Amino acid sequence: MSKERQMEEPGLHTAILSELIARLRGPAGTGEALRDISEACETARAAGLGSDVEAMAALDRATADLDPILRESALAYVSGDLRRYLRILDMLDNVLDLAPLEGINQIYWSMQRQLFLMRMDMGSVPDFVAGRVLPFYERFLKQMSLRLGLAPAARPAGKPATGRVVMVTNQFLSDQHQPSRDLLTQMVRLQRDLGRTVLALNTNMMPDRYYSPFIPPFAAAVEESLSGDRTIRFGNDTGRLLSSTARGITAEKLNGFFSAVEEFDPDLVIAFGGSVIVADLLASARPLLCIPTTTGQTISLADIVLDYGGRTAPPGEGRLSRSWRPFRLGMALRQEDGAATRSEFGAADGSFLFVVVGNRLDAEVDAAFIALLERVLDAVPQGEVLFAGTVDTLPRRLAASRHAARLRYLGHVERIGALLPLCDLFLNPRRTGGGGSAAHALASGLPILAFDSGDVASIAGPGFVVGDSDSFLERAVALAVDPALLSRSREDARNRFATVKQEESDPTQLPVYMNEAVDLYRLRS
Repeated sequence: MSKERQMEEPGLHTAILSELIARLRGPAGTGEALRDISEACETARAAGLGSDVEAMAALDRATADLDPILRESALAYVSGDLRRYLRILDMLDNVLDLAPLEGINQIYWSMQRQLFLMRMDMGSVPDFVAGRVLPFYERFLKQMSLRLGLAPAARPAGKPATGRVVMVTNQFLSDQHQPSRDLLTQMVRLQRDLGRTVLALNTNMMPDRYYSPFIPPFAAAVEESLSGDRTIRFGNDTGRLLSSTARGITAEKLNGFFSAVEEFDPDLVIAFGGSVIVADLLASARPLLCIPTTTGQTISLADIVLDYGGRTAPPGEGRLSRSWRPFRLGMALRQEDGAATRSEFGAADGSFLFVVVGNRLDAEVDAAFIALLERVLDAVPQGEVLFAGTVDTLPRRLAASRHAARLRYLGHVERIGALLPLCDLFLNPRRTGGGGSAAHALASGLPILAFDSGDVASIAGPGFVVGDSDSFLERAVALAVDPALLSRSREDARNRFATVKQEESDPTQLPVYMNEAVDLYRLRS
């Protein structure tokens, strides 16, 4: 750090701290107010306030009398310290039989969102997920069952197999949403390749609005048109999807799904994703297997939890480790979009074209990543960075950059399969998601540059990941200035995609795990 920067930092932190305290002590009763507080927390986090001991102590003192959920979540956002989340879990445990279920659900998913975005320091509480979150989640579901009188009917012992499978997801949006496409892919494979009859449940159990003053707040999208029992088409295949867009956590909604499962009478329930509430509530009544849709430690009550693409079991000897099995999730790529030219996307033919792709770029392209991109563009005068994905706040932050003219957002790109082959390098910020776009990039022969964690790293493999920002910069510049290296990297990308496809192509692997889940259910029932 320069001497000038050292002199500026205390004054900078003082100003940021004052603004943050003012926001936290101001109104917090609306979504807009919560978002304003979140923006102030993000500014403080990006400025390194969390590692300033004096500043954090002052923040502690100035907010001691505030709503404890607001206070602890905001300070956790700034510092990344999971001990703040432990305090929140302890508070929730004390009122678990009294607090509104929707409020608990909101806080749970808001925490999960911060973990997913890699905003928390996992080293601050190493066993946080396995030791604290998973047990809390199980207690929450038990409380939900008690308070709503939920009792899904168990499948009678000795009943012959039906060849039916129920797949359950917390959120299904459309075939443009990668996890939704992946669910459809697995559904089709079960029906076409394994001869199973499949019913998919779209349960919409994540919070759809703000019920709690948690910072930052989180509300999931709900596709209102997907309500009721319908047939959905995916390519040349069809499947049955039963959806409820009813708001909140109610006995009517949950019992409706339980009745549908009992009537369908599946041999197995598959939770597609982590913390799939309806599937985990069925764990006492049906065999349950979980297929994660992202990396990391998956929260599930299933007897078997498959991996997203890794070959290393979770640490320890607890439930997550015992249930883990190696697996590679097969992702469905969009159909080829046909040839395109750079001019269609406003890019110059002579530029070295970097691209960043995602549905959460407002959160994932943070100040640190923009600063890193600025360093890349400093070293690559012919470089240009495109951002593909629906955004809101990102354009304003890009406009403040000294390289604003070369940091261009495209918004949602319908023909992403046409854009990627025109680019030279796929850049990935620190995040958990992005596996679908990474697979598209590799299939297009587009080299990837990512940090060594998350879905993109899992898909891209060790040849395309780096450990820190300096290595990221060095690799980006090397590819930009060395055409031969770039050409080899394009070939490496295609070879890596072939490897990933081979890992997921074994048609015998999934049914073995499905049968094992049925056997394990018999043992515990």
